[in-house]
Amino acid sequence: MYLNGLVGYFVKFRFFHISQVVVDEQVCLLSCLEEMEPHLRAKRNAEVVLKYSTIYPFRMRAKWLMCVYCCDEFEDPALFRRHVDEAHENFTISTAFAHLGRGKDYLKVDCSNMKCRICSEPADTLEEMASHIIDYHRNKSTYQMNLEYQIGLHPYRLEKDRWLCFLCSEKLPSLIKLCRHTTSHYLDYTCDTCGRRYLTVDALKYHIKCSHTGRYICRKCWKDFPSPQTKREHVKSTKTCWPFSCVYCGDRFLSWEQKQRHLVESHGRPETSYTCPECTLVFQSRKLFYNHYKVSHTDDSFMCTCCGLRFESKNRLEDHRLGHTGEKTFKCHVCEKSFLRKKSLTQHLWIHSDNKRFVCVLCEKQFAQKVSLKCHMRSHHPDVNLEM
Repeated sequence: MYLNGLVGYFVKFRFFHISQVVVDEQVCLLSCLEEMEPHLRAKRNAEVVLKYSTIYPFRMRAKWLMCVYCCDEFEDPALFRRHVDEAHENFTISTAFAHLGRGKDYLKVDCSNMKCRICSEPADTLEEMASHIIDYHRNKSTYQMNLEYQIGLHPYRLEKDRWLCFLCSEKLPSLIKLCRHTTSHYLDYTCDTCGRRYLTVDALKYHIKCSHTGRYICRKCWKDFPSPQTKREHVKSTKTCWPFSCVYCGDRFLSWEQKQRHLVESHGRPETSYTCPECTLVFQSRKLFYNHYKVSHTDDSFMCTCCGLRFESKNRLEDHRLGHTGEKTFKCHVCEKSFLRKKSLTQHLWIHSDNKRFVCVLCEKQFAQKVSLKCHMRSHHPDVNLEM
């Protein structure tokens, strides 16, 4: 979205200079930028500050710091900073912002030891650094900054096991809670209907469309759908809307696991595995390892009082308990059939829908549910082996 918007504004810039040669390029560039939306201006400010200062952009994955350039993960902030200095001395600005969708969170940056890349002048805040760049290093890039708008960065000062807010110095118990707290300083847009607060205008618009219009919005293309199921089907069938992208070739994937497998097979990234330090079990994903460790080796898991089984989350425990009680609390308003779980009711409702989503590729018969299509294939086309 940002690139498309920016290209539109610079079409005017290019046309003007082709037709009228004697023009101050920087003045014309500024006049084009004045028309940009606030979130584009904030991102442009962020790009310039990132380019000319020694701040470290990062992402969060569970409790780990993730490098925005290569997706390597670190627990120690010092090791993360050393990695960026050594592996990404010549970085691409656009890559740092690639994971941020329209209306999504601003880029997180570690501002420990923040200095100007040109003259090594230190700064205590992002605003000080931006002002220094504008005042002392004016060029085409810095002319595009406008500090009447926000800088699209969230500042952190990362120290291992010492999580202090960069803005108010409040101490937080973990990195995840520090991230949530820091974001709360920037929630400037409030929903008039329910009072929830959001970071950007786009995030507020997304909330209103999803929560107060009964529509479900794709975060990538912003098309809206009447139900979560139709939205999921759209995402599955539209590769440009798949949530995970390769930092090397730009290919997109439906799941994190597919992306990791692609990195190993296509780009030679070493295959990662996670060994439990308590029982030496090996897991292929960090999520599986975390779930195992939490359930088997800590007191933070959730135990079923009926059978003693433990679960990594309260939701998983509640779902499991339904099997003990047998209480079918979710009833179909059409045929009054009852179900243990809301998910089962949602799937059942497709039987009553006129929307036949699944089509047999051999005889073109249509079905409301995937299981019905599978039964049809076994009964009428048993010799055909299709992956479904």
